[in-house]
Amino acid sequence: MPLRLVSLPILTQEISGFFIVESHVLETTGSFRSSRDVEELWEVVAVALTTAIEGALCTETDAESFLKVKENLLMFIMTLEVGARFMTHKLSH
Repeated sequence: MPLRLVSLPILTQEISGFFIVESHVLETTGSFRSSRDVEELWEVVAVALTTAIEGALCTETDAESFLKVKENLLMFIMTLEVGARFMTHKLSH
C-alpha cells in the first residue's frame, strides 16, 4: 500500500521511538541484540522509508506538502542523530 503523506509524522515518530529504545537496550544490555543487528535493521527501514516517500511525492503537486515532508524529515533526522546516534545521511539526500 502506498504511503499517505498525512501519515508520515506518525510513522516517523513510531520509527524514532523504536530506534531510541533499541539504542538504549544496546547500551544497557550485553547480549539481547547485537549493534550490527540494529544497524542492519536501520538500513532496511531507511531504504524502505526513502522509497515510500519518493513514491508518495512523485505524484504530489502541492508545494505545501513538499514543505511539510521536508520539515518532518528534518525533525526525524535530528531526533535519531541526537537521541539514538544513528547515521541518517541516506535520508538527507
